[in-house]
Amino acid sequence: MDENLPESPCPIQSWVSQASACVAHYAQGLLRIDAVAADILRVRFAPSGRLAPPRSWSPVLDLPPAGLSVTEEDGVVRMSTDAMGATLGLECGLLQFLTPEGQVFAADLGAPLWREVALEETGMEHMPEPELPAGDARIGVFLQKRMAPEEGYYGFGQRTGQLNRRYRRLTNWTIDKSSPGHSRGDDNMYQAHPMFMAVRPGLAWGLYLNSTWYSAFDLGAADEEVLTLFTLGGELDYFVFAGPTPAAVVEQLTRLTGRPMLPPLWALGYHQSRWSYGTDADVRGIAQTFREHWIPIDAIHLDIDYMDGYRIFTWDRNRFPEPSETIAALHEAQVRAVTIVDPGVKNDRETGYRTAESGLAGGHFIQRPDGEPFTGWVWPDESLFPDFCRGATRQWWGELHADLVGLGIDGIWCDMNEPSIVDRPFKVSGVCEQPVPLSITQGDDGEALHAETHNLYGQLMAQATWEGLERLRPERRPWVLTRSGFVGTQRWAASWMGDNNAWWEHLEMSLPQLASMGLCGSPHVGVDIGGFYQNTVGELYARWMELGTFYPFMRCHTHCDSRPQEPWSFGPEIEAIVRSAIELRYRLLPYLYTLAHLAHRTGQPLLRPLLYDFPWATHLHQIQDQVMIGPQLMIAPVCAPGVRRRLVELPPGHTWYDFRTGLPIDSDHLVADAPLGGIPILVRGGSVLTLGNIRPSTADPVSELTLEVYPDHNNAGNWTLIEDDGESFAYREGALCETEMGIAPAGQGAELWVAARRGDYRPPARRLTVRLHLMQPPVGVLLDGNEADGWTWDDERHALVLGLDDDGQEHRITPRF
Repeated sequence: MDENLPESPCPIQSWVSQASACVAHYAQGLLRIDAVAADILRVRFAPSGRLAPPRSWSPVLDLPPAGLSVTEEDGVVRMSTDAMGATLGLECGLLQFLTPEGQVFAADLGAPLWREVALEETGMEHMPEPELPAGDARIGVFLQKRMAPEEGYYGFGQRTGQLNRRYRRLTNWTIDKSSPGHSRGDDNMYQAHPMFMAVRPGLAWGLYLNSTWYSAFDLGAADEEVLTLFTLGGELDYFVFAGPTPAAVVEQLTRLTGRPMLPPLWALGYHQSRWSYGTDADVRGIAQTFREHWIPIDAIHLDIDYMDGYRIFTWDRNRFPEPSETIAALHEAQVRAVTIVDPGVKNDRETGYRTAESGLAGGHFIQRPDGEPFTGWVWPDESLFPDFCRGATRQWWGELHADLVGLGIDGIWCDMNEPSIVDRPFKVSGVCEQPVPLSITQGDDGEALHAETHNLYGQLMAQATWEGLERLRPERRPWVLTRSGFVGTQRWAASWMGDNNAWWEHLEMSLPQLASMGLCGSPHVGVDIGGFYQNTVGELYARWMELGTFYPFMRCHTHCDSRPQEPWSFGPEIEAIVRSAIELRYRLLPYLYTLAHLAHRTGQPLLRPLLYDFPWATHLHQIQDQVMIGPQLMIAPVCAPGVRRRLVELPPGHTWYDFRTGLPIDSDHLVADAPLGGIPILVRGGSVLTLGNIRPSTADPVSELTLEVYPDHNNAGNWTLIEDDGESFAYREGALCETEMGIAPAGQGAELWVAARRGDYRPPARRLTVRLHLMQPPVGVLLDGNEADGWTWDDERHALVLGLDDDGQEHRITPRF
């Protein structure tokens, strides 16, 4: 794609400094560099000399600009903020970025270049038009940067393949994979995240290509030392994040594109789904069987078969005679209900279908150039598609959920929103993709081509849904699940990775896939446990449930043609393993919910690669079959059949404990036992792991809180448990309960302190159990300076055990040796 490029636009003829920007005029083209924040610089280059107007649907938030110091010396413009710098060569047009210490990163190899691009040069397939629309849609802009020799490239969102994407070419265009399931060689998927972080020894920095058009990264595929950015649309627009750590990059990205939503507590519980639990009896039976088998569950999902002829916002009254009674029965069993909603609205103007009628009357559907609504084929057959770029359409769409909310539906599952469209009814052979034509205009004033807005379709649907639920039910946090998304979707929805297969390879691939999503600011993610397509088997299902325990979003989901995939479907042995895995999930909920709050505050992912927490340990950067769950837990799942032991690398500088035995590990790596039902779980020294009791669902409050305390030999540790009512927005007004706790190094006596609660929320009464893991039993224990009664020593797990009422007051526990 980078052949036959034009002459360089250089030299730069003039430049001017503004309060927070530097604007340079090339012989042809305009360059503008803005200090969006002290640690975020925005770079825009327009060959036409005119920057594109702002879009109301832009994923980027307005931040208060930072001051930018600009000077010129020896033909070089030097720019700096308090956190980063940049230089621009006036003769060559090369831009490079610098750390405050002067380390160069993201350095250009040449000035931006551009040319007209043909449709067949892109990865956009099955387009109904033979060529790209005229104008900016055909203008591709290219920029090459130098790749440091030891730099790895991570992120890029929803991808297949390895965690480190170096040496690959990746494009950004949302599609529904037409072949059953996705595989390692696939490029585009349901979501587009043109964002990455580069990590080298001593430095991590990030780049977000702020283009909703078709775009691409070449990460050394064409030239091992060259990073190429490409986008259609006639303008190059990207943000550079200063880092200098992976955690800082994620914080900077989510500060720019929005912090992740805080899900209700129930959304972190276990979800069961299938295409489809298609009748009232099916749905009630699943909930009842979970309760009879004493397996915790918080949500059941209803797929497309609950609808009348796949008409969204309707119910099939033969299958579900009284939907309100179905939902009430689930609620009686302490199970939430989630219904699927697709964007395709059946083009049914003759039978009084209200959704189609009101959408047509309000002009809410995408229209062809002749003014007629665009239609395509999906589940309801010929369908209309909302123009979510219109503010009025997003408002209309949100209000359409009123009936579902009135029935008591708890969450909405947005599917097929890439948007996924085919050229004929599914029942007719030869079906193939037929996307929305790129030349169709969208927006309040038809200001944008679909070529520009396509990648945002799923995100805007999720936004419209979330905002509608918030208006309809302001006392409860909305919960939306979306298949398609873009950078910024984290503000409104959780997501899953789409239609995977019941393959060991897809179990393995879920780790780098979800870790990459977290690095792109989307922490609430999961995959279909057990696999969507084909039939899973007992061992694979058990291993997937072991790992799924730690997915931020834990849902089992499968295809209508597959065998049953409920926990009891594979016999009593597998059922027992799965029950134990789900029970562990519920024990972990106080920890996981605290992580959700931290993600909401700073963007930090719940599930993350080792490089996030240990960037200095460069030998761990490539590891993708071990991940951290927050800062305290590390898991090392088994992803191959028949394996019962596996190697685990332990990050240096910490004491590590085996979660199951409670005992410390005395090496930098170990060959861990991993029997079926025994995924290796490691705890970092210095952790105060907050666990709850096993309960049928989150509708039951935590009645016993356990502090599993693991002293590090040399380092102190601390943790803050964050709690609220799990449902409302009251936390925004201070209705939180925050409890700080810490542990002294083992070498200094391993004293544990728990501070008095802060905040206006008070959790229900409960028992507090402290389990302090020590190398030897103490001779006594002081509680707040006095001899404690009733403590015991667990010899098997080498733990001091002390129980007391959780009164919210300050406590100090001191072992005496």
